[in-house]
Amino acid sequence: MGDNRPSETTALLLPADDRSTSAALDRSTNASLERQRRRDELTGYILMASSALGFAANSACVKALSLSQIPSLEIVFARSIVQLALGLLGCVFLRASPLGPATSPRHLLVLRGAAGAFGNACFFYAVSVMTLGDATVVFFTGPVFSAVFAYWMLGEPYGKFDRVASAVCILGIVLVLKPAVLFGGSESPKGGPELWGAVAALVGAMSGALAYCVVRKVGRAVNAMVHVVYFGFISMIGSSVAMFLLQEPRMPRGQYEWVVMGLVGVFAFVGQAMLNRGLQLAPAGPGTLMRNLDVVFAVVLGITLFDEVPDWIGLVGALVIVGCTVAMGVHKWLRPQD
Repeated sequence: MGDNRPSETTALLLPADDRSTSAALDRSTNASLERQRRRDELTGYILMASSALGFAANSACVKALSLSQIPSLEIVFARSIVQLALGLLGCVFLRASPLGPATSPRHLLVLRGAAGAFGNACFFYAVSVMTLGDATVVFFTGPVFSAVFAYWMLGEPYGKFDRVASAVCILGIVLVLKPAVLFGGSESPKGGPELWGAVAALVGAMSGALAYCVVRKVGRAVNAMVHVVYFGFISMIGSSVAMFLLQEPRMPRGQYEWVVMGLVGVFAFVGQAMLNRGLQLAPAGPGTLMRNLDVVFAVVLGITLFDEVPDWIGLVGALVIVGCTVAMGVHKWLRPQD
């Protein structure tokens, strides 16, 4: 009656040996959870690094089609159809609703799809008017923007080091583009379509960074295939309208163009699926840095397939951008509370 004494099972009232055993079990559980978290993060990094190869191959196909005078928005449309079809098949195979769980934040899924689709269209245009390596380097300033969005949306740290690295990235962009106003005497100052391509790549990087952080915000409750479906559907609708309003589409001619057009969607699907799953497992800031391997793959493919050999100024700019984004990721990894 009215006895408020602690229960006999209260840890403080347990015998010393039992309290020691309970503490040991707690430590073991925490250690197991930490190991699982680390394994998940490592898996996420591996998936995101692997996605870089898929996206680099996708970019090479886009470049090949652009050299055949196929408009960039038509390529976006073709990619969207293939990606949407494969995403729906993936949902069927995994028994996941293409719309996502009933409790999922579908407005965020729509935002993710729209941001990703817009960023992808910007990047495809950049690839069509720039060298594959330059377009990829500028587009992969994305981790800088993802760090900013992660700070706003996810509460991830963005300290003085990150701000300095972000500023230095701008220098790298200048070196890659070599604008005529600054490099009038250089052998290949950038201007005209290439400058607009660089602007598109930069805007695409911002849009893609927003998409990455939305995936992180949505979390693991939504299957990665659902993100692919939303991306493909919104991209298909948007590009189907835009390619008639802004460009002059034409049907592919011959087996080569049809095959490469299909490969654009296949490589994009593989890269997108691995990227979405990787983003769910790894922190947005350090995780997206694994995609910097795309720069390496793109430069190699540009040299081997399209004879696009970068000059030393552009190469220094690429190293500055990659170095800054990697430094930001390592800094966040080692000092997450800064």
